[in-house]
Amino acid sequence: MALELIEFLQSTAGSMTKKQLDMHFKTGEALARALGRFQCTLVNMNWVFPLKPAEVFGDEAVGANAAGIDKLFTAITTKMSRSTNMQERQAAAIWTLTVVQSCPGMDELVPWLSKLHSCLCMLLSDRSELTQEVASRALGLIYSLGDSSLKEEMVYSLISLFGGNNGGSRRPGVDGSAMDVQQTLRQQIQSNEPLLEQESLGQTPDGHAINTTYKSILSLASDMQNPSLVYQFMQLATHTAMWNSRCGAAYGVANIIEQARGAIQPYMKSMIPKLYRYTYDPSPQTQAAMKSIWNALLGPGASRDAAAEAGGELPTSGANVVERYWDAIIEECLASMGQREWKVRESGCNALASAVSGADPELMVPYIDKIWQMSFRTLDDIKGSVREAGLKMCQSMATATVTWCTPSSSANAARDKQAQAIINGVIPFLVDKGVNSDAEDVRNFSMGLLLKLCKASGRYLSVFAPAIIERLLESLSNMESQTANYLTFHADGHGVSQEQLESARLSAVKSSPIMQGVETLLEYLTPESMEALVPKLQNIIRHGLGLPARAGCARTVVILCVKKAELVRPFASALVKAISGSLTESSALQRQAWAAAIGYMAPMLTANMFKNMLKHLEKVYFDKYEDEVRGATGLVLEQLAQRSPERLCENISGPGTVSFVLFGCWDTSEVVGKAFQSAWQEYMLGLGSKLVTGDLLEVLRLPLVHIAADSWSCRIQSAKAIADVARMVEREARAVDASNQNHPIVASVHTLAQTALPELVKASRGRMWPGKEHVLGTLVKLCVVCSSVMSADHELQTIPAAVCDILLKEMKQGEIPYRREVVKHCGTLVEGMGLDVYSQLSGPLLQLVEQFGTAATKSPVLGANAMDIDDDDEGALKRPQQLMLVAAAIKTLQLALPKSQHLSSDEAGRLAGTLQNVAHTGVWNTRVASLECLTALLKHCAEDGPTKDLVFSVGMTSVLEAVTACAAEGKYVSVRTAALGTLEAVFGAVSSVSSDSRAAEWPGAARSVLDLFLKDPVPSISDRAKELAAGI
Repeated sequence: MALELIEFLQSTAGSMTKKQLDMHFKTGEALARALGRFQCTLVNMNWVFPLKPAEVFGDEAVGANAAGIDKLFTAITTKMSRSTNMQERQAAAIWTLTVVQSCPGMDELVPWLSKLHSCLCMLLSDRSELTQEVASRALGLIYSLGDSSLKEEMVYSLISLFGGNNGGSRRPGVDGSAMDVQQTLRQQIQSNEPLLEQESLGQTPDGHAINTTYKSILSLASDMQNPSLVYQFMQLATHTAMWNSRCGAAYGVANIIEQARGAIQPYMKSMIPKLYRYTYDPSPQTQAAMKSIWNALLGPGASRDAAAEAGGELPTSGANVVERYWDAIIEECLASMGQREWKVRESGCNALASAVSGADPELMVPYIDKIWQMSFRTLDDIKGSVREAGLKMCQSMATATVTWCTPSSSANAARDKQAQAIINGVIPFLVDKGVNSDAEDVRNFSMGLLLKLCKASGRYLSVFAPAIIERLLESLSNMESQTANYLTFHADGHGVSQEQLESARLSAVKSSPIMQGVETLLEYLTPESMEALVPKLQNIIRHGLGLPARAGCARTVVILCVKKAELVRPFASALVKAISGSLTESSALQRQAWAAAIGYMAPMLTANMFKNMLKHLEKVYFDKYEDEVRGATGLVLEQLAQRSPERLCENISGPGTVSFVLFGCWDTSEVVGKAFQSAWQEYMLGLGSKLVTGDLLEVLRLPLVHIAADSWSCRIQSAKAIADVARMVEREARAVDASNQNHPIVASVHTLAQTALPELVKASRGRMWPGKEHVLGTLVKLCVVCSSVMSADHELQTIPAAVCDILLKEMKQGEIPYRREVVKHCGTLVEGMGLDVYSQLSGPLLQLVEQFGTAATKSPVLGANAMDIDDDDEGALKRPQQLMLVAAAIKTLQLALPKSQHLSSDEAGRLAGTLQNVAHTGVWNTRVASLECLTALLKHCAEDGPTKDLVFSVGMTSVLEAVTACAAEGKYVSVRTAALGTLEAVFGAVSSVSSDSRAAEWPGAARSVLDLFLKDPVPSISDRAKELAAGI
């Protein structure tokens, strides 16, 4: 009857629902009563007479039903516990627990204890927490019923399962009747068996959970065309089963420990580290189960605060467990943080964070590098929860590290030793690995911790200051915003100039927390650490990447010069040498930063190094002459003038000195020239007139060398520099009495003439090139300044004539603006030197006036509007320039009128005729020039000896007609003013020949013209006319 009942109950166990779990317990109690009979503790009969059950029912009826028990346990161990139906597995666990608990003294249980142990171990990995807990409770009961061999095997197998022993090896001397724990976890996979928890693979688009059966996973892998997914899902399922088994094992171990505390003692060293980690498991169920073991093993309230008990006995309540097993716990946590299972990594992070919180720094020193390495590894974990745990771990370590490494207010040698030991482990890791990590979170956290330590640790960081400073400076570029990097290449498209962008980037560097950390570390530099820092700074200067890093390095050098000048002085030459090689980089603001750094170190340089630096500046300037980076040399000289003017004035001769500074002052770039002018002003203030009296040859060295250079810009710059020297000599010469021929300035004038004039004459010859007019202007200026010594020097006497020939040749070629400048230089030469060269100049100049004066007046609209031409032809665009050329030529003719002799009648007549024509038809500027020249011509003719025949050669009637035409000009006052001046000259000339009958009509005609001026609306003209009328 019992056998049929067991088969019936077995068949109906799988049909139970979750709400019918009580039926499993009721069925188990029924089976215990039926099979255990009177040996079952649930059978409780109150006998009313003193008879024993055996006497009433017989021995067979009183004893347990052995066949039924075998039948039941056979079904449980072979079918029900291995069933894919969760309800059948629950029934197997509940029935086993009920029978073993209700029939503890039944001899028929003993042969089945080993098999039941294996079966229940398998059920520890069940997904049902109820099944796990029931199986673990049953294991505790079986342990109490087994013999010593079984108890030892049970303890070992459960601990092996808990401790993750995957080797599968058995302990020597232990009976192999109990199945290996790992073997019990291997179940036959059915196609309809769920491998993973519900919704562990997510949901479908319609909101339903993805089926996790083996058959569905095969189909999913096939649909995704990735068969390897099957193995990945199977591995995940195996891990889930293993984790569930450990959770279930926790209950079993807790139950066993209560009965076998002595037997656990040999396994404490391997259990405690893993158990400690499991108590921080991310699963609340597993965490609670492991804490129950912790409390059962160590007692509730176990902590690290009390002293450990002596004698190596099992720790009890209050034992110093963590410190006692510190090395094993740390090794376990670190190892678990690198495991493949995310739960293991997360539990390791949480456990390690708890362990290091409040730990003794001495215990941390051996593991500090490994702890940070694994902490940063989890900070970059693929699993979000692991990253969060890693962040908490890093924050805990950071807080502890800063606390340990903060100097105390009072002297404490022991604390200083501990702090230095921690620093020795933390700083190299952060500098070499943390800040250089590929993971952004790790870099940011490392940088934050490093800056905190820079602020808090102070003197402890002195040894590591060079390495930290180098890494912080490099990080200025590495950690710069990607937006700045993007704008560097796309600034134009966003309306931002490169200069604005660079300025913003440099401002960010100055206010950066990283730069503040560098400045803090500089306070703790020592001579030894400074010696180690200089090569690192040199490396960044020469090879540093990115504007922020290089700008930060320049700022660091400046701060060192200001705050730690005594430390910088021995290395100033080495740093300046490194910076000198970086002066040509593309960023203008960075070049300015390097220049400032050199300026601060200049007073610390040796005399030889200072000379070498100036020599290098000159080399850089001419090597990069066609590039704007040459301006860096001017920036350096400007800084030298501000920071070390006395050193600058000490170096007058040689490369990079006064001659180079003067040459740079006239750079084609106004910005570059302005920088050089600061240094030139220092030379002027420090040396004064000595520049042109004692060091003139040195001042002229570079300009004379480059006046014949291949570069036109270089020639122009040389010419301007020589002209500046000529002006300086001229000023000094004016301040000296002309009779004092022994003054040094006289020798300087002679030297200037002998050295510069031949070179300028040579440079002025040859073909025309853009900017040649500057060389011609300097040549003329030099001739004027040196005119006093040229007449006394036989070698120099021929130069004025040669210069005139050059100018006459140049005014016949080139574009109109160039020819106008040549004509003006010619007038300056004639005026400055008082040359009588009218006969040579008049022909070409009159030809220019006649040629371009006629071309410029071809416009149908003349007079006042002739300058305002709006024609479309190319000639119309040139007319203003032509008119200015005509005015310049007439002005030069006026200046070239002979002083020591008189013009011939033909020369005077041609000149007067040309001027009258221009006065009639020209525009206002050419009219003014022609009237002024005509005035000078009339005065020249009136001085022509007793006969005054030249007056009659100018055509006075035509002159008065021209004056009349100009007097009628209503727009330009300057034209009428010049015409009145010509009329005054006419009256003078007429008065000089008043006795000649040929001039009888001129006074009346002149008075008629004067009447026009008397009516002029401009008071200055009418008043002047009245004065003229009164004097006639």
